[in-house]
Amino acid sequence: MMDLSRSLLSFVCIAPVAFAFNNIPFRNLHRKVHLAPSNAVVGNTLDGADVTVKATELDDSLGLSPEEKTVVNIHRVCSPSVVYVTSVLSSSSPVSTRTRRGRKKAESNNSQKQKNKLPNGMSLGSGSGFVIDSEGYIVTNYHVVQRAYESNQAVLQYEKFWDDLAKNTTKNIKDRLSFSSSNVVDNVEGVLNRTVNAITGRENNETEVLPAGVFVRFGENGETDGSVTSYYSCEIVDVKKELDIAVLKIMESSDKMNNLLRPMEYGSSSNLVVGQSLLAIGNPFGLDRTITSGLVSATGRSVTGVAGNQIKNCIQTDCAINPGNSGGPLLNLKGEVVGVNTMIISASGSSSGIGFAVPGDSVKESADKIIELDKQRRLRNAKRKGRGWLGAAVATSSLEESLRKRLLSSLKQNKNSDEVVGAFITSIDTKSPLMSQEGVSTTSITNGNVQIGDRIVSVGGNAIENAEAFVTEMKGRVEGENLSLTIENVSGERRVVYVTLGQIPL
Repeated sequence: MMDLSRSLLSFVCIAPVAFAFNNIPFRNLHRKVHLAPSNAVVGNTLDGADVTVKATELDDSLGLSPEEKTVVNIHRVCSPSVVYVTSVLSSSSPVSTRTRRGRKKAESNNSQKQKNKLPNGMSLGSGSGFVIDSEGYIVTNYHVVQRAYESNQAVLQYEKFWDDLAKNTTKNIKDRLSFSSSNVVDNVEGVLNRTVNAITGRENNETEVLPAGVFVRFGENGETDGSVTSYYSCEIVDVKKELDIAVLKIMESSDKMNNLLRPMEYGSSSNLVVGQSLLAIGNPFGLDRTITSGLVSATGRSVTGVAGNQIKNCIQTDCAINPGNSGGPLLNLKGEVVGVNTMIISASGSSSGIGFAVPGDSVKESADKIIELDKQRRLRNAKRKGRGWLGAAVATSSLEESLRKRLLSSLKQNKNSDEVVGAFITSIDTKSPLMSQEGVSTTSITNGNVQIGDRIVSVGGNAIENAEAFVTEMKGRVEGENLSLTIENVSGERRVVYVTLGQIPL
């Protein structure tokens, strides 16, 4: 009787699945099916060979509704960019060589297979993240890596204290022994350095690597050797506590990970409306790449972040968000990132339909700055020229649109123009090359009163339509480059100025 019950149960569970597959127009169901892009051509295959089909054809064969097809396709395209983030306080760190110029990469004799395993140690927390740059940069929540970040910062501050002490003491002794031979001064400096190394445990110029490591994996199986899930070590590039975000960088060469690094695109969080459909992808309770759906429940919410400040303009959603979703993307139905899931309100600790995400516009602005500075730092360390620096900020998003409408209204009244182009200059750094140019006016807002300033309408002879075009144009310029800028004032008068781009301050 028991065997009969099991057989019936198996039939009930399997029959619907078998029925679904019987409706798929494949002759050989035992063959492995590969989903190809929707525009891929289906190739002829022999019996027993692999079959490649269009993803859209598979969706059609399953009888999915248009709404379901949208969600399925977003998960298919976007989920490979979502990673599982975890941090570990290592019980045994490898040794790295350290010089007075700074910390070098840890030297490890482990094989590649061992590198891609999590080290033994205490877990410091986990969550989600997503790829945002093809060079291996990942965005997550700060609170996901907070304990690892604070542990490492404590070690760095401890070492800095002793380094500064040795440096200051050496300088004072050198000043006092200014009339002594150089051999005496060198001997004293050597004694001080050896003393500091002994106190900090860095005898023989060796030290332990940072105690806490951050690792990511791409899905449950991810890039594996066939049996072991691969974890990739990450550096915490920087954090923005006020927004509860952190930017990580995978230490593995991006050339070796091109098939995994698929950057996600941002959408506008300021244009979201209540009732709009949303999707959340993350790793709740460690379950990789889980997708949930919901709506924009409210906009403009303020929530208290880990830094104790109010994060403004947060998105409230009823997408199921659970522990482990933190740091994952909140998407619109175009598959664009409009927020980063950060917290829930729940009596049980699990989803109760009230979740919050940091607005994507703010995340993009902060993350882009962190990534850009890190790239410039790496170029500088490699003795290569970085991006050119003008030192001028321009209005973006809603502010730019508001200024454009205001100026256009004024120009139409004076019959000067029916079009406003260019990037509105909002501020100029005191060290900017533009400071040498007289009469450049910036837009200012004081007590609600707007004073519109100059606009940059051309860079190197290339027309500038708006702030986005200006930023894109400047990304292709290098430090030391001589550049012409066409500037237009509020009256429509233009003039050309010439500047030499500087080095981005780090």
